[in-house]
Amino acid sequence: MPNAAERAYLGIRARILDGAFPPGAPLREEVLAAEIGVSRTPIRDALRRLLADGLVESARNQGSFVAALGPEEIREVFELRILLEGHAARKAAPRITAEEVAEMERLAEAMEAIGEPDEAALARFAELNTRFHLVLTRAARSPRLEAMLLRMCQAPLVLLKRYRLNETVGIGRSNRQHREIIAALRAGNAEWAALAVGAHLVSTVPDFADTAPAREAPGGAARG
Repeated sequence: MPNAAERAYLGIRARILDGAFPPGAPLREEVLAAEIGVSRTPIRDALRRLLADGLVESARNQGSFVAALGPEEIREVFELRILLEGHAARKAAPRITAEEVAEMERLAEAMEAIGEPDEAALARFAELNTRFHLVLTRAARSPRLEAMLLRMCQAPLVLLKRYRLNETVGIGRSNRQHREIIAALRAGNAEWAALAVGAHLVSTVPDFADTAPAREAPGGAARG
């Protein structure tokens, strides 16, 4: 049973990740405390952790808000993931177990079995895809690297829904690339694995073109 601070953290984080608290939504301590059933002190601790995770922002004299990532910030998340996860794949190739490879294969099969991409299918794909990448990350046997990558993977899909992404093409391409990553890891080829993961992530970087709306900071001021 998690303590009050952990319960507050997990509760707020879950609401952010599933879209119940949308980007830019205010996070008021007294409201959250009443909803979660804890005092305001665990809520403050939770908001500090979520701020460090990049899921929450704070503004002086205005409190805390759900992070609203702009195009450049989202690109930076992808760029950092490319660097870190490529490194993780390089470390994982000689260390991954047969059981972990089999788990990645099961996840790849489940993603390939997803039918016509509606909202529910996309949510299911996102869940399976996250698990696939977590198996790879843990196979690197580096707690520090794993913690860094977990932060990179926390930008929820809901934050990207404002932008016009071609999800249908992306799923088919990702499925093919997942198979190459698995093949490289099974072969124990560190450089191939790193290159396969890097190419996979590069191909998923969203092309915002000029479709992204202007971002607003807490209080209504536009941010570039």
